[in-house]
Amino acid sequence: MKFRSVLVIIVASAMPALAFAEYYKINVKRVEQDLYKTTTGGLYIQTRYCYEYTYGDEAILKYEDYSYDNKIIFGSGTECDVIKVFK
Repeated sequence: MKFRSVLVIIVASAMPALAFAEYYKINVKRVEQDLYKTTTGGLYIQTRYCYEYTYGDEAILKYEDYSYDNKIIFGSGTECDVIKVFK
């Protein structure tokens, strides 16, 4: 019984450490190969092997700091891996 209580406390204390990716609705245009810029806010999104040509189209950015599963999803349905987001 004591072990179960300790286990519950450990799991409960670890819950805030679990982070979930945020989804952002953005408009992006392609600047150059593997580099996109938001039309508002001036953020740059660096991708890996992304060949989507866009000129201010809507996209969804799935992003979490220090995650290896960040993506940008374009209106066409194309998904590209995101390496980093910067100003």
